[in-house]
Amino acid sequence: MGVKRTVKCLAACLSLSAAPLFADTPMGYTEHGKALFRIDVPDFWNVRIGGPRTLTPPGEDAPREVARVIGLSPEGSQGIWMGFVVPIGISTIDQGVDYMREFGPHLVHDPEVSERRTRTIGGRQAVTFTGKGRRNGKQVQFTAVLIDLPRNRVAFSVTVLENGFDAAVLEDVNDVYASFRAIGQGG
Repeated sequence: MGVKRTVKCLAACLSLSAAPLFADTPMGYTEHGKALFRIDVPDFWNVRIGGPRTLTPPGEDAPREVARVIGLSPEGSQGIWMGFVVPIGISTIDQGVDYMREFGPHLVHDPEVSERRTRTIGGRQAVTFTGKGRRNGKQVQFTAVLIDLPRNRVAFSVTVLENGFDAAVLEDVNDVYASFRAIGQGG
């Protein structure tokens, strides 16, 4: 599958139809004991969770707080990875775009964005960016997603697809984004 066709396919998957979901395992993202959002993890997908911590990036002197990260990947299918985080101190989509520019190159080297779209995910305002780059020395396609959350927070997600990935898994990726629900709509 060609790069342009695959990026269009991934973008189409993120169009988020109202079809019923079949993923069985709900998972919540929490911060300081408060739930911020939930997603449904598809059957036969692995979940890896990294808790909040303080790290000093290479080449910097000042430590930085790093938020909890949820990583998802399908069992037995190489070349697909999804991640979710609610960055500390980011309260608007515009700040999220700046965060993405700063943090994105750690996820995808030499990123080239081919499309930016405004959309709705889980009833919330969102912006998606699709493009290509390199990860672990391999050519990849990516979709980065910023989703507005209640109480001035923003969820950041990225899906990375190595060339040669199993395109059938895109339905699961779509289901994860379609299942996204913000928690704590009130104050």
